[in-house]
Amino acid sequence: MTVALSGVMTACGFGGDKKDSVVVESTPTPAPAKKAKVTPTVAADAQNTTYTSKDKSVAIKLPDATWANKSDETDMLSFESPDQGKILILHGSGADLESAVIPNSQDMAVSMTQAENMVNGTDFEIQDYKTEQKDGGINIYSYTVKYKDTTKSDGYVYAINKYFVNDSEYYSIVASVKTEDALKKVQESVDSFAILGDSTLKSAATGSAAKSAGKSNSASKDSTASGDSSAAGTTSDGTSADGSTASDGSTSSDGSTSSDGTTSDGTSTDGSTSSDGSSSGAIVNGGFTDEQLSNTDETRTIYRNSDGKPRVIVPDGNGKWMDNEGNRFTFSSEYDCDVYEEDGTSFYWHGESADVYYMPVQ
Repeated sequence: MTVALSGVMTACGFGGDKKDSVVVESTPTPAPAKKAKVTPTVAADAQNTTYTSKDKSVAIKLPDATWANKSDETDMLSFESPDQGKILILHGSGADLESAVIPNSQDMAVSMTQAENMVNGTDFEIQDYKTEQKDGGINIYSYTVKYKDTTKSDGYVYAINKYFVNDSEYYSIVASVKTEDALKKVQESVDSFAILGDSTLKSAATGSAAKSAGKSNSASKDSTASGDSSAAGTTSDGTSADGSTASDGSTSSDGSTSSDGTTSDGTSTDGSTSSDGSSSGAIVNGGFTDEQLSNTDETRTIYRNSDGKPRVIVPDGNGKWMDNEGNRFTFSSEYDCDVYEEDGTSFYWHGESADVYYMPVQ
């Protein structure tokens, strides 16, 4: 037993001839904590918000970067901000001017608003009505509608109106405002409107957007002359600051048409196949004949007052009009330009047939 115990103690390291083994445990160095990535928030007011139409005819300085272009067509521009409101710019000449109702007096401004099924003094009031005259017989009419009953104005608190008119053409800017806080900067946006193209009203519409648009055009010319790859009106990274085409074929940040002919929603301006594989040229001009497209007894293009969205309507054979979804429309007997859908939604007719709706973008 003594021999056996001696052997076990030797095996366990209790013997004097074995060196004691020492185990050193290393303490791992903790990895430094990763810093959270900080995404900088760019203030909406810190960005360039001057928008120039694709045909370079007009420009406007939008209130801030929350506003997006919703439509850029011949004679019509529209913008929208989710929390602030909408802006609609229309242009007309010739027959359009003859059929347009211009608020050339405060009484007319009241009548035009009453046509939206509102009562003056109860549902709304006209504020700051002004009329000015510029050289060449240009009249400028401006006023603000204060909505007292916002349930009848789709929730809008104000509507800012401004018109430039002479004997041959007109421009109208209507801005629908959702909040009191947004009123001032939307008013400044309307006042910034500038006509850049060949128009008899150009001398009267020289808002601050003209200066910003001029700088943008000058910068694009310089970059083009120096061999820069960006197209006119685009920045060095290929995006567009004023609504023009990007040189790399990409869609600009404001939703304008890219150089490959497609818009930001995938549709094509030249009738070619869109990016989702569908063909936009399958039905040409809505299936209407040339005669129907230009005949206001056969087709008409109307615009929804709330957002300026156009719609084509045709006679239903019973004295009313209808769109391609079967919705019925009635023209007001008091103002032939006022149109109402069956559910009470109000539209405006500028005397245009369907050819305006299907007019190709130049």
